[in-house]
Amino acid sequence: MHSSARPGRGLELSRAISGLKGLFSLLLLLALTAPLALAQAGQDSAQDFLIGGQAGLYRGTFNRNKAETRIVWDEGSVSSIIPSDGGWYLIGSKGIAYSADLRAFENRSAGLPMKVLKIYEGDAFRLSQETVEIKSLAVDPSQPNRLALCTGTEIWYSETYGKSWISLGSPSLIQGLKAVSFGPWQGTAQHVVWVSHSIKGLFARDVNGKNGWVGVSSGLPKVFGSNIEEVSSFALVPAGKPSGVYSNGSPNGSAWNLVAGLSFLGKIFQWDQAQKTFSERYSDIKDFGGVESLVPAGQDSGFAISNGVIGRFLLAPGNGRITLKPDEWLTLASKSISEAIRSRYDDSALCLAWLPDIDKASPSKKPLPIAIGELWQLSRDNPELSDAALRRRQLADGKNGIYLQTGFVINPETRAKYFGLIKSLGLNSLVVDMKDDYGRFRFAPRQAFLQGMDRTGEILDIESFAAEAKAQGIYLIARIVVFKDEALHKWKGGALALRDSVSGGPWQGIKADGQPIEEYWVDPYSTDVWQYNVEIAKEVTERGFDEVQFDYIRFPTDGENLDKARFPNQERGMTQDSALESFLRFARESLDVPIGVDIYGANGWYRSGTRTGQDVEMLSDYVDVISPMLYPSHFEQAFLAQAPAELRPYRIYRLGTLRNLAIARDRAIVRPYVQAFYLNVSYDKTYYGPSYVVEEVEGVLDGANQGMTFWNNSGRYADLPILR
Repeated sequence: MHSSARPGRGLELSRAISGLKGLFSLLLLLALTAPLALAQAGQDSAQDFLIGGQAGLYRGTFNRNKAETRIVWDEGSVSSIIPSDGGWYLIGSKGIAYSADLRAFENRSAGLPMKVLKIYEGDAFRLSQETVEIKSLAVDPSQPNRLALCTGTEIWYSETYGKSWISLGSPSLIQGLKAVSFGPWQGTAQHVVWVSHSIKGLFARDVNGKNGWVGVSSGLPKVFGSNIEEVSSFALVPAGKPSGVYSNGSPNGSAWNLVAGLSFLGKIFQWDQAQKTFSERYSDIKDFGGVESLVPAGQDSGFAISNGVIGRFLLAPGNGRITLKPDEWLTLASKSISEAIRSRYDDSALCLAWLPDIDKASPSKKPLPIAIGELWQLSRDNPELSDAALRRRQLADGKNGIYLQTGFVINPETRAKYFGLIKSLGLNSLVVDMKDDYGRFRFAPRQAFLQGMDRTGEILDIESFAAEAKAQGIYLIARIVVFKDEALHKWKGGALALRDSVSGGPWQGIKADGQPIEEYWVDPYSTDVWQYNVEIAKEVTERGFDEVQFDYIRFPTDGENLDKARFPNQERGMTQDSALESFLRFARESLDVPIGVDIYGANGWYRSGTRTGQDVEMLSDYVDVISPMLYPSHFEQAFLAQAPAELRPYRIYRLGTLRNLAIARDRAIVRPYVQAFYLNVSYDKTYYGPSYVVEEVEGVLDGANQGMTFWNNSGRYADLPILR
């Protein structure tokens, strides 16, 4: 529908360690240099690997296209392996595990934050404490006793090899921390802590200094009309030629270069200490991509994952360009070992470390491993899923359809009209309310648990409706509005409603003019609310629906009195994220059909569940489909509105679905809601019409291309193109 000229088409606390002097520096630089020579010989000799998976840590050998594996540690998942000069740090479901010899392991998570979940076991819920997900951990190569890590909301620091931790807080109140590193900063005597935030950019902090976090995003690109592009990872690379390069005061004045990759663009930036800015040193010249899991590998060099392969990058002197070339052998070895883990243990490989000689006592006596994370990027055409998840994915993939209020399909005449419309437009799915925005059932429940709790609206005969739809090849999705529920809010005098801390009664949002917002919220921490909605999902899928779609699976966001909302069922230590995770875990364990969730468009664009608890990384652990509402009318009107402005809907849907898919690590289908309605905002006033919707559709097709659902609350779908 568009010419080939379309841009982007297709697509304070630290102390010096007196004992670490010149000898350590010499050993470290030798260790970092050796892997490059080994890489050249790797194709002709057996090479050892450590592999982190969902079920634990494995040891593997790869030789001439053959991989052998065995399990080493099985006490939790391992999502990252961080080597140091004295051992290995394993990041995963148990927090941080440390081992000096890969035989004995100890936990080094003491003092780190925990999350509290409500877990259903047997016939009751119990509280469970689990380690908050660690997004990134870094070891200072010049002082390996110094560690830094970040969760999504906080940075932590250790000078005791992780045996104790202190909080450095966060540079932002908004959730969204992504990566942490040590690196140079303004001539300090030692490396400072660097961190990236998905919305706010980069920050640095000298833990010995008086200042807090300082913004250091100069030179990094921005999303047009919005925030700085997310930095995925850092690499602190030893410099081959110290002359003219910042020296951090480490032993022998060793020099280091800090480089950063981007999550959603194929670019690498290098920190220029003299100019106090980042400079682009590598680009794949595409409008979407990514450079993940940067890791040093000798002087002026390192490895990274980009475009589905592991590549080696080389820094150039001065302002020269970085080269990033595919390493075919390491990519093949990583894929082969990952497949061996899946075949033998039915497990998914999450990360690995390539080891020159695993049987020697400690990494300080041999070349440091090359540790690569984000291995999902190597299998994007064939995501590693369990058999059950794969079956659900196959059912839900490629579904294109419309949303209808239930009344439109209760009436036989309008039902026939919309069934005809679906077929004429080349669509194959239909979303219908089974519990609507007011909490009304749109069917007659049979379960005693559900009867008497609802306020019933017009009733749909599910069985006859489903039979007719399936005869025409239409996939049925039951929309269930979860935590915004007027009927349940008023049930038994507000027993399950949010409470107002001032009045003590049920809470309702208030507008600036003092008038109430016509929304009624129930407590997202309540297990009664969870069971209620899961039982609805069970019944409607047993009676004919193919998939459930949970909407308003979030916390309230509006109201001048939002700070007065109280949650009666919130246990100590529970957060918005852990409430939604607990509900979704319960739903996943209770339902064997595809589960979908609707989320704000911005929560699918940025790695942040701010205000709502809608964290895509967490959601993708439990659901099969994520439906971001990427409505152009709902973003800031300058967002992606660069010339030609009429392509803005295309950009939002193409890049939005791709970004959402990357944040979900391909574990969930991204099936966006497509705006098929006019809103009285400046962009829509100029551009809304059939061509606007066409641009959105083209964006989805050129983006994730896993399906879409058109949304028009009034059932008007005259603007839709034909999908063929």
